[in-house]
Amino acid sequence: MGAVPKQSLGDIACSIARAADVVGQRWTPLILRDLFAGMARFEDIRRDLGIASNILAVRLDELERHGIVQRHQYQSTPPRHEYLLTDKGRDLYPVIATLLAWGDKWLAGADGPPALLVHTECGCVTTAKTVCAHCGGELDAATATATAGPGARPGPGTAVIGEFILGERRK
Repeated sequence: MGAVPKQSLGDIACSIARAADVVGQRWTPLILRDLFAGMARFEDIRRDLGIASNILAVRLDELERHGIVQRHQYQSTPPRHEYLLTDKGRDLYPVIATLLAWGDKWLAGADGPPALLVHTECGCVTTAKTVCAHCGGELDAATATATAGPGARPGPGTAVIGEFILGERRK
């Protein structure tokens, strides 16, 4: 009996589900981490992660298909490619930085964080912080709430939360 293919989350009326469908697969956040660190060549990423070539190729193809990376040939014989983040890909940096901050806070262990972020503009070690784009105030579970947007609709993957957000759920 073969493996059942995983159902895509891309059709769910939820931006988190759609984003997870693109960047939430095993290895993809680490591939993005390596790209943000400046690695661009397939073999460098493969060696760094210890990932099978076929899996890395599939993940990079998916990132390319979604416009997150662009593939450029840097050698013709044999053909070799590098993968560069697009503007859409670079917009994922806050996601990766926030995952790093959460991991550093809750999972780093006794030795401390394995990597530190240095803000190049001020030279200080820092961590990601989510703020309101309008007022600059901290944005967290205590200071934000969801409300229905123009694309909201109850359906698969949002059957119950859609009711909560739309305020239709009775107590």
